Formats: sequence, structure tokens, C-alpha cells
Amino acid sequence: MLKSRLSISDKIYQILLIALATSRLIALYLGINWRGILANDARICMKRKRRNEFGLTSLQPAIDPWDMLKKEWVLSREIIQQGKLIIEHHLEPADEAQAPNGLTHHLLAFQLSHGTRQIFRLHGQEYDGPLLPGEIHLIPANTPSFGAWESNDESLILIIQPMFLREIALELNFPNSDRVELLSVLKTRDFQLESIVLLIQNEIQQQNWGSSLYLDSLANMLGIHLLRNYTSHTPKLRKYEGGLSDVKLRQVLEYISAHLDRDIQLSDLAKIAGISQCYFASLFKQSMGITPWQYVLQQRIKQSKILLRKSNSSIVEIALQCGFRSQSHFTSSFRKITGCTPKMYKNS
Repeated sequence: MLKSRLSISDKIYQILLIALATSRLIALYLGINWRGILANDARICMKRKRRNEFGLTSLQPAIDPWDMLKKEWVLSREIIQQGKLIIEHHLEPADEAQAPNGLTHHLLAFQLSHGTRQIFRLHGQEYDGPLLPGEIHLIPANTPSFGAWESNDESLILIIQPMFLREIALELNFPNSDRVELLSVLKTRDFQLESIVLLIQNEIQQQNWGSSLYLDSLANMLGIHLLRNYTSHTPKLRKYEGGLSDVKLRQVLEYISAHLDRDIQLSDLAKIAGISQCYFASLFKQSMGITPWQYVLQQRIKQSKILLRKSNSSIVEIALQCGFRSQSHFTSSFRKITGCTPKMYKNS
């Protein structure tokens, strides 16, 4: 009986040896690198381990930012560049948020209040401590993140479509523009970025008075700054000098004059000039000495002066005819440039 059992076990062992040898021969024939496969499996396991640090599995896809950010946190929202950049003003009570497999968009969190304590984990980095006004977190798309905070925190949340940065990168001849990868950043202060964000905030706080032309330009400045300072490859940007040609400048000015009553878009002016949005504002300023939005505002005020003196239209009607979104916007802009209100000017 024992001899029979041994013979059976020997046969099983022999079968296993034959199977192993056969699999190796097949692997050699097919060019399969078993060591490479095992190493790759190890890398996958390490990735899963890192993702599981967030308490969830890696089988879930990247989520939409609005599946993580709660509606009740949002005080206001501004959509720029046809939805490629969305800016939300948040007031967030003590809570937590997580995206174990990342977000579909890039997210820039700009702190407005003093946060007493934040715990944040992002791509192998971890921070536990206070967050001061002006400090930022930058979360690239598809990057696992976790955050928790103990105080009522006020912040600006900039939600950026990856396509928005890719388009700017393409216009700037950025290397690998189809694969722009932002760096993960925890708790840093960037004064140039801060000035751009605060200019955007100031513009969108004007009770819907903001100029799309100005906001589009600020959005492009933001995108260029992120590409220059928060990617693995620093781009070498082309320099345009000498301004717009006389023909192109005349076409742009004629378009502005004919469309003062409308919401003039930066993309429309850049298209007329035959140049990218990212460079148009700089070239226009070289030609005219002022930015496009400053020129448009000057022309609207100039047109309004003519109507105030020669037209029987009300101040509200004149405001709308000249492209201002409300009488309040018109009055504020008119006083800033002329030193008096439209009514005072009309009656003088």
C-alpha cells in the first residue's frame, strides 16, 4: 500500500515537473519574460497598496469633482472659457473629502481663511497642520487624494478641465502638449499665482458685472503660469514682438466698434487677428499701449458720452446699448474714468 502511494505521488511530481518544463518552453518560444511579469505584478501590488492607504480599493474610476465637493459648500460659481475653468467660492464646515482614484479634472484649492488644522494626503505626500490664507493645494487629475479639516474653512476652488491646459500647451508649442502632467503640490505659497486668483475673484464678485474678455485673459494667464511652474517639463515659450500688423489691428478695432453692445470674447478677437488667445493680449497692448479689455471699456464710455448728450434714451437703456450689464456697472465704470456719474454728465 505504501509503495502504491509513493508511486502515485511520484507520478504527480513527474507530471508537475513536465508541466513546469512545458510552460518554460512555451514562454521561451513566445518570448515571455517571467521575471518582467513578476516585477510588473509587484509594481501593481505596490500601487494597490498605496491606493488602499485611502481606505478604498483601486477598482473604482476617477470621479467627477462634484461627486466629492458638496453643493451646500458653494457660495457662488463662475464658469469661464465655456466651462473649461470653473471657479467656486466655498465655505466648508468641518468635514472630509476623498477621491481614492483621483478626479476627472485638475483641482486648485486656494485658502481664503485661517484653517486651524488640515490633514491632507496626496500622491505619497502628507500634511497635518494649519493652512494659512493664500496657501494652495494643487491636485492633478487622476491623483488619489484625501482631506479633512476641523474648522469652518473659506476657499476658492478652481476646477480645471485637462483639455484647457492641453489647448494652451498646444498653442505655446509646449513639449508633449497632448500629455500635460501637473505636479502634485501640498501647502505652498505662490505670490504670482495668488495675484491672478485674487484678480479673478475680484472680477467675479462684481455682482455679475465682470467682463468675459477680462476673465478669459486671466484664465489664460492662470493656465500659462501652471504650465510654466507646475509641470515636469518647463516650456520654452515663443516671444512675439512688434505688436499686431496694421491690417489685423484695424480689423480688430472695427470689430470692437461694431459690437460694443455685446459681450466681446477674447477668442473672437484672437481669431480675427489670426493668433492664439495666449499671445493676443500681449500683442494688442504692444500696438495700443493698453490691454484689450481696457480699450473696450474706453470705447464703451466714449460711446455712452455721445448717447448721454444726444439721445433721449434713459441711463439704463444707454448702459445696455454700450455693453454694460446693468446701470450700476455703468455708473461705477463711468465715475471711475470720468470722475462723475452718467446723470451728472448728462445734466452738465
